[in-house]
Amino acid sequence: MKRNKLVFRNIIIGVSSILLTACSLNIPPQDMYSDPDAITNVSNARSFLASAYQAYPHHEYDFSLLGNDFVPTSLSVKNITTSNLYNWNDLEISKIAPSLWLDYYNVIAICDGTLERMDAVVTSTDDEAKEKQNIIAEAKALKALAYFQLLKIFAPAYDLNPDAPGIVLKDRLGREDKPRSSIRDCVATINQLLSEANFTDETSQRNGWLSATAVKYLQADVALYSGDYATAISKGNEVIAKSNDSYFTSEGLNSLWTKENYAGRIFAFNTNTTYYSAIQYSAAEGDYFCVNPKLLFENNDARRTSFYYPFTMNGSSRTLLGKYNRSNKLNQTITYINLMRYAGAYYIVAEAYCRKGETEAARTLMNHYWACVGRTEAPATVSAQDLLALILTDKQCEFAGEGVNFFDLKRTHTTALPRYSQWGNSVSNSIATNDYRWTFPIPKADVRYNHLEQNAGWPTN
Repeated sequence: MKRNKLVFRNIIIGVSSILLTACSLNIPPQDMYSDPDAITNVSNARSFLASAYQAYPHHEYDFSLLGNDFVPTSLSVKNITTSNLYNWNDLEISKIAPSLWLDYYNVIAICDGTLERMDAVVTSTDDEAKEKQNIIAEAKALKALAYFQLLKIFAPAYDLNPDAPGIVLKDRLGREDKPRSSIRDCVATINQLLSEANFTDETSQRNGWLSATAVKYLQADVALYSGDYATAISKGNEVIAKSNDSYFTSEGLNSLWTKENYAGRIFAFNTNTTYYSAIQYSAAEGDYFCVNPKLLFENNDARRTSFYYPFTMNGSSRTLLGKYNRSNKLNQTITYINLMRYAGAYYIVAEAYCRKGETEAARTLMNHYWACVGRTEAPATVSAQDLLALILTDKQCEFAGEGVNFFDLKRTHTTALPRYSQWGNSVSNSIATNDYRWTFPIPKADVRYNHLEQNAGWPTN
């Protein structure tokens, strides 16, 4: 793969340019890549791995636009790029695909570089030995997470054909000439990395580092993605067992967006740069997009206050996204980008129960969560199909604006995706479940020079 030789040889340059903007982390110098003796203690190893966390790309807003979380406002026409992305313009998707591909592989390269240098790390105390073990576990877990995201973006849904081309699997930092592995093999590699991620503690004292609980969450999510419902239930329930109902109160939910460190998170990326500001046209006039009006919470739902932001636009009260958008509007500092939280485990397990035909187990589990947040519970007479629809719809409400729904729609591929007119008043277009754009294009240079198979529907040159 000629371009892989270029990409992974020049990965240092790409990552370094990203990291120059970071100031809260002890970012390693560039020679840690080229000098095999540059990392000999846990402090340097931790610094090197921190750069992988910092390099992780964040396109949650983009994928929320592509999903069903938002509808256009009267201001959407003022931003052609996001309007085109919302409408699934081929060119806009083609623009972001190459950076996604390279950015995730940058993260993988740093993880590989970390792992290759860990044998040279010398420890002199028990605490250092534990830290070394945790760094190795985190590097494997973070690499698995990056692989999983690449797979969800650049490969079709697992159940359509698990033997279809997935992504390129890397074994080491440096040059490797490899084709795309099958989706099935990619999932196996992800699961292997996660099984090897052996932490010394279940949870991290800081939300910004991966932990054993985060690995279990990711194992449950990967299992749901690949149709392994028994594992999704088993691993997901292990995560739920560590949750606390206080996390689901109004105060607890608000803490997700306002507190620097919070036990209600399982894992979140630390950030010291502006996040989610692109949705706002101006503080006075409002946002380019508002929350899909079909996703509104009930009045007594504890999530309503912090998840949504009421705002007057065009003389009417509109429901804008809360969460990070609220923090920006209130001039509150955003320090974490939530990726895994305990509520997510409820949806994973409940959906897996439904798909296994264990409707009552799913209903009991979700009713516990819904009682905590103040949502109407599902009745005992609910059918399996209706309960699954309730779970998926409420999950969309829960994670609106966080880039989750696009991947759920792609994974389940049951109904066409509507594209709405202004304020969601009517459907202007729809995206079929078999539309080729659900699977992003492999960058053209990799197709041309590395002979990677292009995804169906996209031009090869």
